Amino acid sequence: VRDRLKGKPRGRTAAVTAEISRLKAEWLAQWMPRLTAKSTPLSPYRVIHDLLHTVDVANTIITHDAGSPRDQISPFWEPIAPLTYIGWGKTTQLGYGLGLAMGAKLAQPDKLCVNVWGDAAIGFTGMDFETAVRERIPILSVLLNNFSMAIELKVMATATEKYRSTDISGNYADMAKAFGGWGERVTAPDDIVPAIKRAIAKTREGTPALLEFITEKATDFSMYPA
Repeated sequence: VRDRLKGKPRGRTAAVTAEISRLKAEWLAQWMPRLTAKSTPLSPYRVIHDLLHTVDVANTIITHDAGSPRDQISPFWEPIAPLTYIGWGKTTQLGYGLGLAMGAKLAQPDKLCVNVWGDAAIGFTGMDFETAVRERIPILSVLLNNFSMAIELKVMATATEKYRSTDISGNYADMAKAFGGWGERVTAPDDIVPAIKRAIAKTREGTPALLEFITEKATDFSMYPA
């Protein structure tokens, strides 16, 4: 390849860069109403967008969880430093991200370490938030709570109708407080950023924080068309 190029670039960099910028602008224009939505219950995309624009991204390590939070955060989070976004492919067991955030905090104690998960995931490993409190691992846990396994509603229609199998309930902010951590439930769009700032301040004091955002049952994802 070097021989064919004879030490010169192909001259496509500017054109390709312009095309990528155009496509990104068009894509974001389509999604901006969801990323800035003022509706209640909250748009999970508004929560992620506000989180991205509130934290110091270069000094934040973040991971998603299995299920919807993975598909909601991965298109929109823009890491600007190596090893600050822990993305782990298609899926794994629910609740996996909590341990990753704690491990990241132990490895990089000066960084804000965040896991983003849903109410199904916290049902699997949420008790280990107590581990973070007991071992003084001050992570920030962002919970998107829509009181449902929303992504499963269509495929579990009979189980939902007969047995309410996809229904989930709980006050997880109170759970975090009961364990000795910081917990706050957020229901209004204008409260998202102030709550994030309060939670970050708590982690700097050495206290694990859990923010419980009450969100809509969103099943719209930014997927590249097949």
